[in-house]
Formats: sequence, C-alpha cells, structure tokens
Amino acid sequence: MSSSDEEVKEIPLPKNRIRFSDMPKHFQDKAIRLIESASQKHKLDKDLATDIKLTLDKDPILADECGGWHVIVGKSFASAITYQTKAVLFFDLLEGTNKTFLIFKTQ
Repeated sequence: MSSSDEEVKEIPLPKNRIRFSDMPKHFQDKAIRLIESASQKHKLDKDLATDIKLTLDKDPILADECGGWHVIVGKSFASAITYQTKAVLFFDLLEGTNKTFLIFKTQ
C-alpha cells in the first residue's frame, strides 16, 4: 500500500467566519465540523445546542473532566462569559444554517 492509500480523507471545513477564539486551530476545525454536522439534523436552536453539547462532551479530543461545554446558538445574541483558557470559539456558519455559535468551557 502506498502512503496515499493510507491517508484518511478529511471532511472539508464548511464556510465560516471566526469572530473570536483562543482555541488551538486543530480543535477549532474539529469543533466546526462537528457543529456543522449537527446543524444539518436539527431545525430548532435549543435542540441543536443540546446535540452539540452532548457531542462535544463525548468527543475524545475535545472532552475533559472539567465542567463540560456550554453552547449558545442563534442569529442574534449578546453574552458576557468567563471561560477556561484555550476553550472558547465564537463563529458563524455562512452556508446552510447562517447561524452564530458560541461554545466555551468553564472550570
């Protein structure tokens, strides 16, 4: 087998606009892909937020023993949060859902 046969094809990153994040780039990409996948399954924001939280809490790369993830989904909202360092992502999905997502962890 050649090395190209062994490569796993990665799901392309959906179009997005990151407003703020201190999360490492590979964690951002993983979270955005998970959120985009979940957004295709739900119409209601509350159902979408719940699914995203459960998925992030179960993911082996993004999960940890802290307080878990907090998820806010919508088209327009304001927030003032305290979060764990390197664990916040505030972004827009630009195709399909056209929604804004804020995910963060607390200690």
